[in-house]
Amino acid sequence: MVKTGHFERMARYYDTATKILMLGTYGKVRDRIVAAPNVERALDLCCGTGYVTGHINADRVVALDLSPGMLAVNREKNRGKGHISYLVGDAFDLPLPEGSFDAVYNTLAAHEFRRIERILKEAYRVLKPGGTLVLYDFSYPDNVLLRYTYLPFLRHVVELGTFHVYDEAGWRKILKDAGFKDVKAETLYRASILIRARK
Repeated sequence: MVKTGHFERMARYYDTATKILMLGTYGKVRDRIVAAPNVERALDLCCGTGYVTGHINADRVVALDLSPGMLAVNREKNRGKGHISYLVGDAFDLPLPEGSFDAVYNTLAAHEFRRIERILKEAYRVLKPGGTLVLYDFSYPDNVLLRYTYLPFLRHVVELGTFHVYDEAGWRKILKDAGFKDVKAETLYRASILIRARK
């Protein structure tokens, strides 16, 4: 995982950098991520600066991140949205009770963690029975040129060498091992994957 200090330094520039890296798909992808019926409580896990936080269709949203700087930008971006609460916390050991959320979102964060299955088990724990995990991240591009240019650029320039990505089969195994079922996955714009799974 990239150290928290890196995100503290990047917080003010993170959104701009992400929009560039997503090659014009930023808004369209977000619309796909949050396209779901309204739920009572949702967790935006590793929420960062709030790519989806303020767009999640839920009565109450908890935005959790380890970086206070990223949370500060998120809070500023969603000022006036009283249904959102913010929490500094470790995704490996969530300070949240079991079975307390109808949905957990994790977007553009999974690639930071070598042991993402540990985080997914925590997501599973805090979900209610039948609750939904929505995960979006970079994946292996089906285009060979992108695979040998875009991915190395992300790994070595953007993520400072920390970059763990999986194809659909890899994600299905990781999610199954974490306890999830009914996994549905779709490739978006050749280089990313959107997954929905149920507890």
